[in-house]
Amino acid sequence: MTEETTGDHTTEDTSHHAGPIGAVRGFISSVIEAARTRLDLAAVEAEIFLLRTIQMLLWAFAAVACGLLALAFAVVAVVAALWDTHRMLGVLCGAGLFVVLAGVFGYIASRTFRSKPHMLAGTLAQLQTDQHRSSGQP
Repeated sequence: MTEETTGDHTTEDTSHHAGPIGAVRGFISSVIEAARTRLDLAAVEAEIFLLRTIQMLLWAFAAVACGLLALAFAVVAVVAALWDTHRMLGVLCGAGLFVVLAGVFGYIASRTFRSKPHMLAGTLAQLQTDQHRSSGQP
Protein backbone atom coordinates (compact mmCIF):
# COMPACT_ATOMS: atom_id res chain seq x y z
CA MET A 1 0.00 0.00 0.00
CA THR A 2 1.48 3.32 -1.03
CA GLU A 3 0.42 6.64 0.29
CA GLU A 4 1.16 9.98 -1.17
CA THR A 5 0.97 13.10 0.94
CA THR A 6 0.32 16.36 -0.81
CA GLY A 7 -0.35 19.19 1.54
CA ASP A 8 -3.31 18.34 3.72
CA HIS A 9 -4.57 15.52 1.42
CA THR A 10 -3.57 11.91 1.84
CA THR A 11 -4.43 9.68 -1.14
CA GLU A 12 -4.21 5.91 -1.28
CA ASP A 13 -3.25 3.93 -4.33
CA THR A 14 -6.45 1.95 -5.08
CA SER A 15 -4.93 -0.38 -7.66
CA HIS A 16 -4.59 -3.19 -5.11
CA HIS A 17 -8.39 -3.22 -4.53
CA ALA A 18 -9.09 -4.31 -8.10
CA GLY A 19 -7.20 -7.59 -7.58
CA PRO A 20 -9.16 -8.97 -4.60
CA ILE A 21 -12.48 -7.62 -5.86
CA GLY A 22 -11.84 -9.15 -9.26
CA ALA A 23 -10.91 -12.44 -7.62
CA VAL A 24 -14.10 -12.43 -5.54
CA ARG A 25 -16.17 -11.64 -8.62
CA GLY A 26 -14.43 -14.42 -10.53
CA PHE A 27 -15.06 -16.84 -7.67
CA ILE A 28 -18.74 -15.89 -7.47
CA SER A 29 -19.04 -16.22 -11.24
CA SER A 30 -17.46 -19.68 -11.10
CA VAL A 31 -19.79 -20.78 -8.30
CA ILE A 32 -22.84 -19.56 -10.20
CA GLU A 33 -21.66 -21.26 -13.39
CA ALA A 34 -21.02 -24.53 -11.54
CA ALA A 35 -24.43 -24.35 -9.86
CA ARG A 36 -26.10 -23.67 -13.21
CA THR A 37 -24.32 -26.65 -14.78
CA ARG A 38 -25.40 -28.91 -11.91
CA LEU A 39 -29.00 -27.69 -12.17
CA ASP A 40 -29.00 -28.34 -15.92
CA LEU A 41 -27.73 -31.85 -15.27
CA ALA A 42 -30.37 -32.40 -12.58
CA ALA A 43 -33.12 -31.22 -14.94
CA VAL A 44 -32.00 -33.60 -17.69
CA GLU A 45 -31.79 -36.50 -15.25
CA ALA A 46 -35.23 -35.73 -13.85
CA GLU A 47 -36.67 -35.70 -17.37
CA ILE A 48 -35.04 -39.05 -18.21
CA PHE A 49 -36.29 -40.51 -14.93
CA LEU A 50 -39.82 -39.30 -15.67
CA LEU A 51 -39.80 -40.73 -19.21
CA ARG A 52 -38.53 -44.12 -18.01
CA THR A 53 -41.14 -44.20 -15.26
CA ILE A 54 -43.91 -43.45 -17.76
CA GLN A 55 -42.55 -46.12 -20.10
CA MET A 56 -42.49 -48.65 -17.26
CA LEU A 57 -46.04 -47.77 -16.26
CA LEU A 58 -47.27 -48.18 -19.84
CA TRP A 59 -45.68 -51.63 -20.13
CA ALA A 60 -47.14 -52.61 -16.76
CA PHE A 61 -50.57 -51.39 -17.88
CA ALA A 62 -50.27 -53.44 -21.08
CA ALA A 63 -49.36 -56.53 -19.04
CA VAL A 64 -52.35 -56.08 -16.74
CA ALA A 65 -54.70 -55.47 -19.67
CA CYS A 66 -53.49 -58.61 -21.45
CA GLY A 67 -53.79 -60.63 -18.26
CA LEU A 68 -57.39 -59.50 -17.79
CA LEU A 69 -58.20 -60.26 -21.40
CA ALA A 70 -56.68 -63.74 -20.97
CA LEU A 71 -58.90 -64.28 -17.95
CA ALA A 72 -61.92 -63.15 -19.97
CA PHE A 73 -61.04 -65.60 -22.76
CA ALA A 74 -60.61 -68.38 -20.21
CA VAL A 75 -64.09 -67.69 -18.88
CA VAL A 76 -65.47 -67.71 -22.42
CA ALA A 77 -63.62 -70.99 -22.99
CA VAL A 78 -65.38 -72.58 -20.05
CA VAL A 79 -68.71 -71.41 -21.39
CA ALA A 80 -67.88 -72.64 -24.88
CA ALA A 81 -66.80 -76.03 -23.52
CA LEU A 82 -70.31 -76.58 -22.37
CA TRP A 83 -71.80 -75.52 -25.66
CA ASP A 84 -70.04 -77.14 -28.66
CA THR A 85 -66.88 -79.09 -29.22
CA HIS A 86 -64.84 -77.02 -31.73
CA ARG A 87 -65.30 -73.51 -30.34
CA MET A 88 -63.06 -74.37 -27.46
CA LEU A 89 -59.89 -74.50 -29.56
CA GLY A 90 -60.34 -70.94 -30.89
CA VAL A 91 -61.09 -69.43 -27.51
CA LEU A 92 -58.17 -71.21 -25.84
CA CYS A 93 -55.81 -70.06 -28.60
CA GLY A 94 -56.98 -66.48 -28.02
CA ALA A 95 -56.47 -66.86 -24.30
CA GLY A 96 -53.02 -68.40 -24.87
CA LEU A 97 -52.03 -65.48 -27.09
CA PHE A 98 -52.93 -62.97 -24.42
CA VAL A 99 -51.19 -64.98 -21.72
CA VAL A 100 -48.01 -64.96 -23.81
CA LEU A 101 -48.36 -61.21 -24.44
CA ALA A 102 -48.96 -60.56 -20.73
CA GLY A 103 -45.78 -62.50 -19.93
CA VAL A 104 -43.73 -60.59 -22.52
CA PHE A 105 -45.04 -57.20 -21.39
CA GLY A 106 -44.51 -58.10 -17.74
CA TYR A 107 -40.93 -59.17 -18.49
CA ILE A 108 -40.24 -55.91 -20.35
CA ALA A 109 -41.73 -53.87 -17.50
CA SER A 110 -39.69 -55.68 -14.84
CA ARG A 111 -36.48 -55.38 -16.90
CA THR A 112 -37.12 -51.67 -17.40
CA PHE A 113 -37.74 -51.20 -13.67
CA ARG A 114 -34.58 -53.06 -12.67
CA SER A 115 -32.33 -51.29 -15.18
CA LYS A 116 -33.39 -47.73 -14.43
CA PRO A 117 -30.84 -45.63 -12.56
CA HIS A 118 -31.65 -43.83 -9.34
CA MET A 119 -33.07 -40.38 -9.82
CA LEU A 120 -30.32 -37.71 -9.97
CA ALA A 121 -27.54 -40.31 -9.62
CA GLY A 122 -25.30 -38.45 -12.08
CA THR A 123 -25.87 -35.12 -10.37
CA LEU A 124 -25.06 -36.57 -6.96
CA ALA A 125 -21.91 -38.20 -8.33
CA GLN A 126 -20.81 -34.90 -9.88
CA LEU A 127 -21.46 -33.04 -6.63
CA GLN A 128 -19.39 -35.62 -4.77
CA THR A 129 -16.58 -35.12 -7.29
CA ASP A 130 -16.83 -31.36 -6.77
CA GLN A 131 -16.68 -31.87 -3.00
CA HIS A 132 -13.53 -34.01 -3.30
CA ARG A 133 -11.89 -31.43 -5.58
CA SER A 134 -12.73 -28.54 -3.26
CA SER A 135 -11.33 -30.37 -0.24
CA GLY A 136 -8.10 -31.08 -2.07
CA GLN A 137 -8.61 -34.83 -2.44
CA PRO A 138 -7.69 -36.45 -5.78
